[in-house]
Amino acid sequence: MASVHSEGRTRVLEYGDLVVRATPEGNGVRTEIAVANTYERDATYSVQISIADGEGWTAYNRFWLQDVPPGETGRQGSVIGSKDMGPPPEVPKIYVDEFSHVVDKK
Repeated sequence: MASVHSEGRTRVLEYGDLVVRATPEGNGVRTEIAVANTYERDATYSVQISIADGEGWTAYNRFWLQDVPPGETGRQGSVIGSKDMGPPPEVPKIYVDEFSHVVDKK
């Protein structure tokens, strides 16, 4: 089950081992993900996140976190959207479109 809350202008979605932070900026929404590896081996994660305003502004990005060691947290960030799309949402809606992983077999 996902939970969403605000930390100032930043919206935070917590979904199991995944945490997504979305902060509006002038040219899009700064989006940062963190995934905790709770497995006993290295794991690689594929995460697709969509950011929307509920009124037509929608953008997405796929994040790849490779070889995250056991007990560690993989992190990655980027700006989703662009100035060409118009003003980014002031209160971003966060969607997890895909969250999959592969655990090393060695």
